[in-house]
Amino acid sequence: MARTDECRPAQGGGAEVGVVGRQVYQGGGAIFCPVRQIWCVDAIVDTPYLVAMTQYELPFEGPFAVDDLPDLWTPREIWVRLTAQMMPHFAESRRIDYKGGARIDFADMAKYLSAFSNTPDGGVLVFGAGSDGVPSGCSTLSTDQQNRIETCHTSFCPEARPEFRRIESTVNGKKDFCIAVYIPYIGRLVETNKQEAWIRYGDKIHKMSDEEKQDFRSTRQELTFELSVAPYVYPDEFDLALIQDFCDGFRSRERREEWANDEILKDRYLLVDVEGKLRPTNALVLLAAKQPRKSIPGCRVRVQRFAGESEGSGVDYAPLRDRFFEGNVVTIVKAAAQELDEIVYDVTWLNKDGKFETTPEYPRWAWFEALVNACVHRSYSFSGTEITVKLFANRMEIESPGGFVPPVNERNLYHTRAARNHHFMDAMRYLGYVQMAREGTRRIKQSMENYSLPEPQFRQEAMHGVVVRVTLFNDHITRKRASDRDVALYFGVEVWKTLQEHEISLAAHVYRNRIIHVSDASRITGRTWATSKKDLERLARKGVLEFVSGSYTRDSKAHYILKERSQS
Repeated sequence: MARTDECRPAQGGGAEVGVVGRQVYQGGGAIFCPVRQIWCVDAIVDTPYLVAMTQYELPFEGPFAVDDLPDLWTPREIWVRLTAQMMPHFAESRRIDYKGGARIDFADMAKYLSAFSNTPDGGVLVFGAGSDGVPSGCSTLSTDQQNRIETCHTSFCPEARPEFRRIESTVNGKKDFCIAVYIPYIGRLVETNKQEAWIRYGDKIHKMSDEEKQDFRSTRQELTFELSVAPYVYPDEFDLALIQDFCDGFRSRERREEWANDEILKDRYLLVDVEGKLRPTNALVLLAAKQPRKSIPGCRVRVQRFAGESEGSGVDYAPLRDRFFEGNVVTIVKAAAQELDEIVYDVTWLNKDGKFETTPEYPRWAWFEALVNACVHRSYSFSGTEITVKLFANRMEIESPGGFVPPVNERNLYHTRAARNHHFMDAMRYLGYVQMAREGTRRIKQSMENYSLPEPQFRQEAMHGVVVRVTLFNDHITRKRASDRDVALYFGVEVWKTLQEHEISLAAHVYRNRIIHVSDASRITGRTWATSKKDLERLARKGVLEFVSGSYTRDSKAHYILKERSQS
């Protein structure tokens, strides 16, 4: 390709298009002008001048080079390369925000300095443009105001480290300029002069609560919640059998058979020596305390089952199941997993081989790993908020307080590792709950694939604080719960004929869910607890159910299970 130095209008014969610029390339009967990013054909070239040309616009016409991928540019790349022509192509997002240039609110600017300083990769703030990126200019600002933009952070947000450049623009046919501010991510909490901390989510900034600020600091190693000394007496207020299991697991894996339990706990940062006394850290409280909610109120899990695809509200809010599980994390995981085993339905579906298969509506590995991940990776700094597990007709949601730990995000979580509670997670590994190698999220994805179910969703959301939500979809449209005909055939038609309508509802519930409590029966039929107890006893006498006793009359552990049918 030959190069000409400039474009100029035609001198007879061709259409005058007024393309002016340098570095115009000619070849194959066409010319490419990188200034305008266009190809021109029917050109008459008189080196070193380019004359008359007819413009032919290809799809890549615009302010970017052919091989540019602006959607992948980091905020700093945007700041370095940004032109007035590019600005309308960058919508407001996590990376960039626009502010008008007629009047500057420096208190508002401080919020953005804090927000982008606290957001991984930072961000760009452009003064002198509308929210659509169209330049409006800053020429009306006085020299004092322009200087204050560049010095604002020293008074309003001292820990921010902004960089500034001016971008030439044209507004109403006159030369003007915009001021672009690059605000880098600092890696520690950056607050305004009002002790407020902000963070960027999408195209909005979010004011962080005290709990969010504490969590932010702990995930950036400014302080560590799990290593803080806890107000407990060791060993009196701890489950010593559980601690023994942990220490045995450590000795076996690390070949430290000669180490005493206290040596192991100190080595793993679960105990610390404070003025000659062994004091437990929050990590040990989470692992093995008898009553961790004394100092960590959010250390519990709530499990709910709803009939439809939403929770409902007011009089329509009526979960089929709603239980809390408390204690140390090991106890919580065991109890919540047992509950989920009971309330996850069995469904029948056609597999890829064309055969019907009956399985739980979600693979156990998927929800169990999601539950463990939530318990291990959640922010316990959010003291009053528990983990929630909600089952709907079409999905299961596991929600844990706290956001992703940088550099982990929704896009790289299968390949990137970061831990909020590293020492606690390490302790859970010795008990066999955690692999510590991104294994949990990969196993969730793989087990859903094995069931031919949609890929799990991982989302970070800012609601009442920041949460991470894992959603598992069950494909309820094609996968049906067992039919009444299946239920009747299981028990036998003759037995089925003897059952009353409310007894059929109870028997069908047990067939589909494998277990029923008296409280479940009362909720299903609308009858009293005492009457429901008699209903279940009657079904047990008919050979439909089998009673599993508890320790006392209304023991919550007492329940009924499906009576195994005769194989004859």
